[in-house]
Amino acid sequence: MAATRTIDSDIRPISDLRNKFAEIADYVQGGRPVIFTRNGYGCMVTMSYETYKNLNDPVMSELNRADALCENDPRHYTRAQSLKILKERRDARRKVHS
Repeated sequence: MAATRTIDSDIRPISDLRNKFAEIADYVQGGRPVIFTRNGYGCMVTMSYETYKNLNDPVMSELNRADALCENDPRHYTRAQSLKILKERRDARRKVHS
């Protein structure tokens, strides 16, 4: 059975999990899940750990999406830049009050 590609995932027979594990592991690191079939019916889905975490943590997923948008827009700070600025301000206040 040949693999069938869809827009958001790859559909493969369950035997590919055993026979092509390394290829599938590399593929899911790109953020796209693989749907496995048994006897022509869907039986399981495999995805990267990062994708799994984002599915299970919608707040982090939204923050990551916002960071990605901010990286290319100089009018906005990313989360890391914002935290750095806040820590610098906190440290400056501590020095004043010491």
